[in-house]
Parts: sequence; C-alpha cells; structure tokens
Amino acid sequence: MVMEEISQDESSAQYMVDPTWFDENRFSFEDVVQSRMCETCHDRLDEEVEERYTVLDKKTGRTSFEIRRGKYGADPIRIVRDDCSKKRHYITPDMPTLEAVFRVFLANGNAPLTLGHVREQLAEWCPGGGCQWLLLPLDQLERLIQHDRYYGIRPAGVGVAA
Repeated sequence: MVMEEISQDESSAQYMVDPTWFDENRFSFEDVVQSRMCETCHDRLDEEVEERYTVLDKKTGRTSFEIRRGKYGADPIRIVRDDCSKKRHYITPDMPTLEAVFRVFLANGNAPLTLGHVREQLAEWCPGGGCQWLLLPLDQLERLIQHDRYYGIRPAGVGVAA
C-alpha cells in the first residue's frame, strides 16, 4: 500500500523547463527556444512588429488596448506555443525522447505538467502508437528527465523560475 501512495505522488509531480538552468550552464534559453521555431517564424526574428496588448485600469476596472512596437521573437515561448507547435512536423516520431518532451513543454507555454499529461500529448503526435517515447513506462521517463543535462527540465516549484 505504501508503494501505491508513492507512485501516486510521483505521478502527480509536475515538471517544467527551468530557464535559470540555462544561465547556470552557460546556455541561452532564448536561443534554444528560438532554434525550435518553425522556419517561417525563425525567418521573422528581429523583424519590427506591432502587437496589441490588453491593459487593465485598476481604478475603473475597465480594459483597454494599446499597441506596442517591438521585435518579433522577443517572447519565443509564446511564438512556439501559438504558432510553431501547431504545425505538422513540430514533433516527429524519430525525435529523441527528451527533445520531444522539451517541445511539449514549449508547446504548453512552459506551464507545469505531470509526466502523464506529457505522455498524453506525445501520443497525439504519434497516432500510430509506434513512437519510441510512448514505449517508455512513466517511471523510466521520470528517470530520463532526472538525468537530463541539456534541456533544463526540473520539478516545478523547486527553484524553477517561470
């Protein structure tokens, strides 16, 4: 019975990509995320763009909008989440397991996810079911993530900055 409780706790543990891990290991988190952008978005990097932002007036409680100018790609996770992750070859069946897992986190805006939820999303990218990452039991996937030395995937809330 104790084993069941432990595995239930482990299955509810949430993970995310820790951007500070990249700084600590002399990598650029922004560059790594930008390298996962689709070709169309990658070609637009640093293009001057206007974006519409919602602004809440705290006194009146009313919402208004303002237009801000900036560089395309300033928020690479948003671009991957809103655009690139919707494209057909964002995750492919022959992709290494941790790369596919990393891309799932980016596709979700780096929100904390359980490994069960990550596997569910990976299954959507592999409708035939023969992908290598779907063959891994959750405990092996967790061990793989615990030994990650490149993607910065860490338990959520343990020194992880969003």
